[in-house]
Amino acid sequence: MWMKFLDLAAGALKHGALAAGVALLVVPPASANDSSASLDVDGLHFTYNPNIEVESEALSLSLDEVLVGYHFRNTSDHDISTLVAFPLPVMYIGEDGNYVLPDGRDPVNFIDFQVTVDGKPVKPSAEAKAARFGVDVTDVLRKYGIPLTMLDKSDTATIALHEKLDDLPEDARNELERYGVIDWTTSFGANDKPLATTHWETYITFYWFQTFPAKRTIEVRHSYHPVPRYFFFSDDDLTSDMRPKYCFDDAFTKATRAMLKQMEEAKPDFAAYLQGRELRYVLTTAGNWHGPIGKFSLRIVKPSPEALVSLCANGLKRTSPTTFELTETDYSPGEDLNVLFLLPFSPDDAQRKAVSRTIRGRDLLPHPAAATPSASPSNP
Repeated sequence: MWMKFLDLAAGALKHGALAAGVALLVVPPASANDSSASLDVDGLHFTYNPNIEVESEALSLSLDEVLVGYHFRNTSDHDISTLVAFPLPVMYIGEDGNYVLPDGRDPVNFIDFQVTVDGKPVKPSAEAKAARFGVDVTDVLRKYGIPLTMLDKSDTATIALHEKLDDLPEDARNELERYGVIDWTTSFGANDKPLATTHWETYITFYWFQTFPAKRTIEVRHSYHPVPRYFFFSDDDLTSDMRPKYCFDDAFTKATRAMLKQMEEAKPDFAAYLQGRELRYVLTTAGNWHGPIGKFSLRIVKPSPEALVSLCANGLKRTSPTTFELTETDYSPGEDLNVLFLLPFSPDDAQRKAVSRTIRGRDLLPHPAAATPSASPSNP
């Protein structure tokens, strides 16, 4: 899977890298530099309703997939119908951001957002809009066949799209410049050829209608492929502001320095760096139901046994060479999750792909009823 850097400025994922939030708009009852950018998305959330409780939430985070499962209970004696919305964070389409995405993703549903309710697939609708200075510029972009995300279905098509913008006729340029969405004055290519530079924000929301039956519990699951931030990690970062952000402990620091030493010994002519991946999940904006979460469980999945991981999460325990878990009862999130993964550089990414293949298709959501882990929760 070839990874490409796209000129999209950073947005935000919620619940710890591309994590997005679901908003439920309640309808009256009838009787939700050198680094790349990340999208920080969260889980389902909706306008406050005193009759909807979250009996449990199970969250599984990995670099390849985010899985979230909820048990919602309607405690009232009438059905509650809602418009459930899952808005992605704003995407700033411009020269300053770099999202790292595999080739071939859908231009709108590039996170492959999927939903099931009580085990049955739900096909959400999608709405995409573009804005410049708060003004809707969707129609003017579509008029010239410009995708609102500047993504296309293949790398070849994306390159062709950029070349098309570089060579737009004068009347098209004039209109796009008048709206301020593209200019040809800030970037230049070979022989000083003016190149198109984009300037707009894109808003994407997935949505569907959901009924919460009276006095019943339903299970809602959603999944998506996250968009983590990519960066280089050096020894200096161990004592930087990353230390409190990811809660580095002595075990993680020791393991990181050992991995850096291996990199230095393998390639003495190069500076020692590791591959840093940051996955952010916003937990704190999702409290739009009645009361705390009855039972909350978290699972962190490393891409390989050799990879290192660090985050601020009291009670996290190692349950296998690649997984860490915690469970809480009557849980009210106090802070968001910032998860740091460190991987050594290698000739290719085959090892991570192999691990991804072995875990894909399994039920990676944590199970609070499982036996309590007995291993020590050292961060690596």
